[in-house]
Amino acid sequence: MAIATYNRAGMVREAIAAALAQSRAPDEIVVTDDASSDGTCAELDQWSRRDARVRVIRQPVNSGGVANWNTAMTAATGDVIAWCSDDDRFMPGHLRASLEYLEAHPEIGMVHSSFVDVCETPQGTVEQARLLRSARPLVTDRQNLLRYMTRYYDWPFHPSTLVMRREVWDRTAPFDPRYALADTDWFMRAVEEFPVAMLPRYGVFNRRHGGNWSNRVGSARMQAEIFEIVERAILRRWPRSGPRRVCWRALWRANVRARLWLTVRARIRSGHENAAGAAWSTLTQATGTRALEWLEAPGQWWIQRSVARMEAGRPEARASVRPL
Repeated sequence: MAIATYNRAGMVREAIAAALAQSRAPDEIVVTDDASSDGTCAELDQWSRRDARVRVIRQPVNSGGVANWNTAMTAATGDVIAWCSDDDRFMPGHLRASLEYLEAHPEIGMVHSSFVDVCETPQGTVEQARLLRSARPLVTDRQNLLRYMTRYYDWPFHPSTLVMRREVWDRTAPFDPRYALADTDWFMRAVEEFPVAMLPRYGVFNRRHGGNWSNRVGSARMQAEIFEIVERAILRRWPRSGPRRVCWRALWRANVRARLWLTVRARIRSGHENAAGAAWSTLTQATGTRALEWLEAPGQWWIQRSVARMEAGRPEARASVRPL
């Protein structure tokens, strides 16, 4: 099992404890610390002294995140590797169910699962389970990958539920540090090489809080990166121009523009002017055409006016820990 962490002493403690409490516990837990400046180092030292399965690697300087992920995954020595973000927690039975499916289906290279959001706000903590996408395992491979990414654009997978054969990591190559959403780019490259199954169960508690990676990146940037990642996958699938490549690029671009428009509307309604403006800029300037660029300025004016007309005083919206 691999965990990469930075300045999250309390959260990584819970992530390690949940992993060790699994009914089929990992043989090792590799934790890479990205030069934390809080009490994370001391917390990890305690775990490594308490349980020999916990192995700690310290980065001499902060890598910015993605390089630390690569260090953790590469350092894991097992034939099967499970990933968990330092702010998430495995749910009971997650590793057992994932391993049993891989053992029963040797043709599948990796599995992932649904998750339960744990939203932390000043008003308290609320758990909300995401709807299961299928009553049966949902298998994605190179042939249906683009359909899958288009349909499940909002969350194609949860990285903390990934459990893979070692060969998947070795052949897919590391996370690409050019992307904040390096895990999405990696997931698509992995599916191009190996069939991947989404299990009809809940695998992790997905902690939503102000310090989430997705909140720091922001919804507009996330969607711009997903747009580019899938565009590159389309070009890998069809290197030469032809009807399929043209159709898939048109479909994908229309899908992203529609999703960004929905994001703009949602952010206006919640009173988040900056987030709405960022999504609008992405829609008009980063979705594969210059024909929409002239709409940038009037759209920003319209967003400002729309937000100004909204009712004042929505603390529950502004305290949201959903990606903005």
